[in-house]
Amino acid sequence: MNRAFRYAFYACIMLSMVVFVACSDDDPAAPPPPDPDPAPATGGTIGVYSDVTGTDMNIVDTGGIVQVYVIHKTGGGTTASQFKINAPVGWTEIGAYHQMDLHIGTFFRGIAYAYGECLTGSIHLATVTYQSPGDSAGETFEVAADPRWGQVRVVDCNENVYTDGEGLTSPVSTP
Repeated sequence: MNRAFRYAFYACIMLSMVVFVACSDDDPAAPPPPDPDPAPATGGTIGVYSDVTGTDMNIVDTGGIVQVYVIHKTGGGTTASQFKINAPVGWTEIGAYHQMDLHIGTFFRGIAYAYGECLTGSIHLATVTYQSPGDSAGETFEVAADPRWGQVRVVDCNENVYTDGEGLTSPVSTP
C-alpha cells in the first residue's frame, strides 16, 4: 500500500507540474500576479480534544470507554493534512469515525486526510474511541509529525504544502 501511495503521490505531483507549465504565461521573466486573497503561511493547529467544539483539551481517563475528537484549527483555509497521534501508554484504540470521506493510514502510524473542499475555522476530522486504563493521569495525547515526512503537513486552498502545522499536546487526568 505504501508503494502504491507513493507512486500515486508522485504521479499527482508530475501531473500538477505539467498543468502548471501548460497554463503558465509565455514570458518566464514576468512576475506572477498578486494573489487577491492571500492566505497566511501557516498550517494551523491539530489537536485531540475532549469535546467536539474543540475547546477542552483535558482528556479524562475514566478507566473505560473514552471518546476524543481530532480537530484541525486554521484561519487561512486548508484542503488536506497529514500527521500521527501518540496516545498515552495503555490506551487502546477501539475504533474511529472519520468525518472526511478520503483518508489513508492510521493514527498510530500516520494518517492523511483530503478535505474535499477549502475549509476554515475548526475542522472536525475524526471521533476516536479508546479503552483507557484508569491510571494514566499525567500522561498526554500528542499530535506529532507523520514519521514518513518528519512534519505535520497541511495543504492550503491554493495547493501550497506547509510543513509548519503545529501538533498540540493534550493532558490526561483522572476523575
